[in-house]
Amino acid sequence: MSIQAQIDTIVDSFSKSANGLFEITGRYHAAFEQGIYGCAIAKPTKRMRLALGVDREILVVASLFSDQQQRIIKFIKNEIEGSLGRFENNIAIVIHFDPDGNSKIRNWGRDQSISILPINFNSPLINSIDLEKRISVELYSHDPFDVTGPVSDDANFYGRRDEAIDLARKLQRGQIRSCLGIRKIGKTSIINRILKEIQGNYSCMCIMIDCSRDDVFELDAAKMLNSLRNSIDIAATDLKSYSIIVPISSEIDLKIARDELEETILRREEPIVFIFDEVDYITPGSPTRQAWRTDFNPFWRNLRSIYQECDRQRRPMSILVGGVSTYWFTVESVDGIENAALAFIPEEFLSPMPEGAIVAMIKRLGRIAGLEIDDEACKMIARATGSMPYWARKCCSYMHRNVSVQERPCHITTKRAEPLVDSFVAEEGSAIAEVALSHLFRVHPLLMDATTKCFEGNGHLVSEPLRRALRKYGVISNSNELSGAMLSRAFSAIKSEPRNDLSTRDEIIVGGLTLNLDEWAEELATLGKRRNLLERRIRDLALNFIRFDALSTGRAQDAKARILAAIAESRRTEMSHLTVEEAINKFLWTDLYKLVIKEWKLFEKIFGDRVDFESNCIVVNDRPDTHAKDADQADVALYRRALQRLEERLAKIQ
Repeated sequence: MSIQAQIDTIVDSFSKSANGLFEITGRYHAAFEQGIYGCAIAKPTKRMRLALGVDREILVVASLFSDQQQRIIKFIKNEIEGSLGRFENNIAIVIHFDPDGNSKIRNWGRDQSISILPINFNSPLINSIDLEKRISVELYSHDPFDVTGPVSDDANFYGRRDEAIDLARKLQRGQIRSCLGIRKIGKTSIINRILKEIQGNYSCMCIMIDCSRDDVFELDAAKMLNSLRNSIDIAATDLKSYSIIVPISSEIDLKIARDELEETILRREEPIVFIFDEVDYITPGSPTRQAWRTDFNPFWRNLRSIYQECDRQRRPMSILVGGVSTYWFTVESVDGIENAALAFIPEEFLSPMPEGAIVAMIKRLGRIAGLEIDDEACKMIARATGSMPYWARKCCSYMHRNVSVQERPCHITTKRAEPLVDSFVAEEGSAIAEVALSHLFRVHPLLMDATTKCFEGNGHLVSEPLRRALRKYGVISNSNELSGAMLSRAFSAIKSEPRNDLSTRDEIIVGGLTLNLDEWAEELATLGKRRNLLERRIRDLALNFIRFDALSTGRAQDAKARILAAIAESRRTEMSHLTVEEAINKFLWTDLYKLVIKEWKLFEKIFGDRVDFESNCIVVNDRPDTHAKDADQADVALYRRALQRLEERLAKIQ
């Protein structure tokens, strides 16, 4: 039998099994990269259109190869693009004979933003029920709600497309814009989308400055200006329209750095767009480098001077600032000096999405997961999550994990969704919101007391500028109440904890001093308090990171086992009956840092060098305030330095 005849037999079998699900409206054979494929045009029934979330016909590809290669995805993309809109552009069905093909083809498709429904024909289909079951397992086991990082592709970017297009258009004309908002609101996602729009539609040179990078926030004002100049030169040499900042740490005079950057920009014909992400790291409230308290004004004052000269000479230069805090862009002065960024950087927020946009996002993603979530249930999710798109997706991801694949496609009513939403808020959502609020209050301290008054029903006592900021951040509603169950529960947790703002702690300098007994007691008490706060933060961090990692891999039950693996066998047995929270609360300091080292992949980006982390933890464990140790000033200084290094690392994620 010829290859074409074998392919026709497979498509015939699929067509028979697809009765009631798809109608085969056309067939053809195609050769691609020394392979022959059979193609069928499948028109979904109304029920399958709703289940799959599609409107057009679907491409079905039959392949006889026993070992599938990535070229099948290239072939599918070619066929979809050549159909001139006839086929759905992000879904296809592949019939194959590769024993390991299902996972390979599915993963390759995801890399190209195509949902592939692979069907292994080594086990022939019997009827439409059998086919639908296989499609359900392949399609609905994937979680379309869950995202682990910034998104900009059409398949995951919702609700802000017009906003991104508008910002891209303004930036290529030489404007200054800002994109400020609470943690995980989608700032980096919209910045990535803006970059995509600029690169696809305009002739600009974009320089990305991720201020959270150690080698970036460690620069001073002059070095930052010089690094911007260097990045433009490198991009121009390599004929690139986009480049990340290339820091230069060598010393340079501020005036020389400004003049050279200005000259470099004025030489360029195309507009220069500087994009500062995570700008909080280079403000006076920087959690990582206090020097930006003095460098903030010189940097923005000189960048403003360059911008104004470029405007006068009609050489467009644009700036986009992304971050959390508006505080340092709204105060009139910094250390008694006029704030150069006050009239330069506009106060523009990336606020929560409108409820209707959240509902549309949930419904579309829900159909892909086989969950037909009704409008009222979607609105309930939006309200519980404060209409924060990332939080809403996390809530729906929790629902996805708790609704059996075998019963899909299914309808999710408000009655069924309500207990799942409540459980999400209690188990995961409040922790996510607590991190976001804590971060906001650290970088914008005035908002803590303002939120407290709103929480207690005294929002009318808060000044209108602070109420307006809280509304734009999405923390409170127009009625001055906290926006949703996640934020309310998170703020209750924050209020129940002692205030432990490391950025405002009192430091006691002991080097070179002779302390009396009372002063030594005060010093040791301060160290003990800092150590206790540090231990609690690492305990909470370890629990949350390991729990979320276990949840994301679909093995939530493994979290406790992974935590207990850091202690001796005998103690594991003693703690086996405890909950994961009760178990980790019994961990000693040595247990905690050994747990972090054991799970180092999760914590490497926070703590940096492993040897440095372990050595600091060992110093902290050698407590100078216990066992009547003979500790001198040098011992205390060493101890304080170890504490400070660990605190600074933790401050980066607050």
